[in-house]
Amino acid sequence: MLDWLVDLILPPRCGGCHLVGSWLCDGCRRKIRWLEEPLCRRCGAELDSRQDTCGCRTRIHALSRLRSAVAYEGPVEPLVHRFKYQGWRALARPLALLLCDRIVVEGLASSFVIPVPLHSERRRQRGFNQADLLARELRQHLNLRDLPGRLVRIRATRPQVGSDRLRRWENVSGAFAWRGGTLDGRSLMVVDDVATTGATLEACAAALKAAGSGPVIGVTVARVRI
Repeated sequence: MLDWLVDLILPPRCGGCHLVGSWLCDGCRRKIRWLEEPLCRRCGAELDSRQDTCGCRTRIHALSRLRSAVAYEGPVEPLVHRFKYQGWRALARPLALLLCDRIVVEGLASSFVIPVPLHSERRRQRGFNQADLLARELRQHLNLRDLPGRLVRIRATRPQVGSDRLRRWENVSGAFAWRGGTLDGRSLMVVDDVATTGATLEACAAALKAAGSGPVIGVTVARVRI
């Protein structure tokens, strides 16, 4: 009833084009480009041909796989921007559903999902962690669980936007730690909104592996092609 009243007073508006009626309209949904094969088996980057390699194995060691649902272009850019920076929290559901489709198609298996954490100072500034909202939706739709304990960002890092590949990896190296009991070889899924080089998810996976986890899969809604 509360959701119905809110929608009546402030009806949903598409995060891609501002059309009233839904948080992601059919027109924008049709314009979204899904990532297509050939994809790198490890990091999920789009390749020009199956013979191409992306060189990720020299950088990605802790992550067993990284997969994203859609390309960071077209209506996905304003959708993610409004979700992440303008407080359109309701966009968590349609964005997470895009990711759910990829997870099911890829057959990615894990019992637990963990959001990429924000530093406490940035979380206070933003008011929420967008990865946490995505993780909640994934738990609901895919029957995943949360773990006792939490992944934390132990030092503030610069925003990754605008940094080159090397600086992205240096920026987040050693920035995360697990606060909780041993992970006892559990397979885990770490979720974020957008992947560019995979540096943030790799740093998260390294912290989880150091705490005794099993395979760590990274998943994001969108992927930037570089």
